[in-house]
Amino acid sequence: MLISKTLKCKVFNPTRKKLGLLDREYLNFQIYIRSGRDFGIYSLTKSTFNFKYKIKSRKKKQPMPLANQSTKLKITNHKLTPYWFRIPVKGKRGGIWLPIKPHEEIDFTWEIREAKLFKRKKDFWIYITIRKEVQLKTSYSSVLALDVGEKVIAAAVLSSERKPIFLGREVRGIRRHHAWLRKRLQERKLFKKLKEIRGKEKRRVELVLHEVSKEIVELAEKNDSIIVLGDLKGIRKGGKGKRFNRIVNSFPFNRLSFFIEYKAHLKGIAVVKIREDYTSKTCSRCGEEGKRVKQGLFKCPNCKYQANADYNGAMNILKRFESYMLSDGAVAFSPEPPMTEQTRAEAH
Repeated sequence: MLISKTLKCKVFNPTRKKLGLLDREYLNFQIYIRSGRDFGIYSLTKSTFNFKYKIKSRKKKQPMPLANQSTKLKITNHKLTPYWFRIPVKGKRGGIWLPIKPHEEIDFTWEIREAKLFKRKKDFWIYITIRKEVQLKTSYSSVLALDVGEKVIAAAVLSSERKPIFLGREVRGIRRHHAWLRKRLQERKLFKKLKEIRGKEKRRVELVLHEVSKEIVELAEKNDSIIVLGDLKGIRKGGKGKRFNRIVNSFPFNRLSFFIEYKAHLKGIAVVKIREDYTSKTCSRCGEEGKRVKQGLFKCPNCKYQANADYNGAMNILKRFESYMLSDGAVAFSPEPPMTEQTRAEAH
């Protein structure tokens, strides 16, 4: 399968002449998308924008697309930075070579695709899309099941051990702190301060998501496990109450899922999504309907089993996937494994 990612590269310490050419090209592009007047833009840049992109708002700035036919990335032994990127500009034959600093080391086994030029305050950034063909493993010796929640961002359980692993507890504290902080600033009408902290919560939570997804993938790689996630489609429709809706609508379920899938695929590990219907209400021991007496505790009135609610959910996801396991304990994977009658019944 093909996977792609974006390299965020800062244009680092360009010469005054190159900066002037870059500024002129970028400004002329912004004038073109707002008014349609061409004061000097590289022809392929203009045709790429007209062909691939739609103008959402002529009042807003747009990143300048750079077609991969007109760009080039190279590595040098230059002291300033080893990475240099060539972009085309009107009136400069061969374009200009710019020193860049990517957010991570560049692996040249990846295929370079299109790029975009952004300007943030006084700095220019180039976002380069790269892609690579990866082969997913088709057999595994165990299963790593995950249940995501509000109190514990991810509860994991390995089929070989069946012990709970809780990850990302700090996310709840970060979110509660920022909710409290926003409320206090609004009450005091400190709107300037409110603007300053905007985005800080998102960055802090995203950092935890990266750490959690990395740990999950490393755990799967170490135990030769396929990763099974609960499919959260429709969770917003099933929830009731203002507090539940606030939590779900702002919780980064999809972001965590994306990070796990992306990092797992880089390692050749498959990720399967299983329907989550009733996994939080069903007893993982006897299969009867139980009660989530509070946020972190599940109790079954039938068999008297009680456990952490997120762990119980992860165990249900694991059991739901076990119908795909072979009798010798290996896991055979296909991109769309058929649902068994038992799995279909459990899902409904």
